[in-house]
Amino acid sequence: MDLSRLDTTIYRFMEQTPFNFGYYHPYIVDFAIVLPILALFFHFLTILNQTGDNKDFFKAGNFLFFSSIIAILLAYLTGIAQGTDVRDTLSLEGKGIYDAHSTLGTALFLIFMLLFIFKIISLIVKKDPVRYIFGTLFFFTILMIIYQDFIGISLVFDYGAGVVSR
Repeated sequence: MDLSRLDTTIYRFMEQTPFNFGYYHPYIVDFAIVLPILALFFHFLTILNQTGDNKDFFKAGNFLFFSSIIAILLAYLTGIAQGTDVRDTLSLEGKGIYDAHSTLGTALFLIFMLLFIFKIISLIVKKDPVRYIFGTLFFFTILMIIYQDFIGISLVFDYGAGVVSR
């Protein structure tokens, strides 16, 4: 498997630990999918509710967003921890889909780190156009997460990734 330098470093570190972090990947990714979707929902509720009584939506959206950052980080790390074990059991077509899933997972992790920085800036600036730009970028990132989920579902149910062993 051709990992990036960052992925290789993390994989080597995770490989030396006594725990099998890759085992938890299927459980953590559910949170990495649902928490950002809920955060986006509350972000849009905050924008749509302009009565000035939206502090609870704002707080809930921020809490869910920052929780989703942790879930995305954990999903990324546990996905790397699975390593080549899962990839080696797949067919040639499955390996290509696995590589796409892995690359998109790394890209989503980096995009979420940029969104995290952008969210901090939007909390400091407190201007509506910045919140609208953040919401738009967040929406397109959520679409990428949903696509990533479809790729992961295809890997598991169509190619037996993480299920079939040699």
